[in-house]
Amino acid sequence: SIGLQLLMVFFQNKKLGLGRVLKEAFPVLIGFKPAVDAYNIAKGKKQEKGQSLDPLAELTVMKEVEMFAESIPGVIIQLMAIANGGGDVAAWVSVVVSALTTGYGGAVISYDYDTDPEK
Repeated sequence: SIGLQLLMVFFQNKKLGLGRVLKEAFPVLIGFKPAVDAYNIAKGKKQEKGQSLDPLAELTVMKEVEMFAESIPGVIIQLMAIANGGGDVAAWVSVVVSALTTGYGGAVISYDYDTDPEK
């Protein structure tokens, strides 16, 4: 997930220089990128010249990367552990919570676009 997010940050900011790429990569490395993206949306930040995507599209791509590279594999690993004999109640609750969280992430992506006045 971190690798894909760093790749996204690179392609988003490569025309703005290495310093900007490194500045934008730091929140990814410390796990703070979702909060930075949400802050940019809340402040009404617009797409800068040289960036590939507007802030809402960047937020969407990062959420999709998190779902693809973290959430969905996490659910699969939990189901494999249950299938191998670890199927107590706590394991099933964990699977349900993980699946609901992944579904919520997808719903938030849709909601963000549905409520964006410019879209």
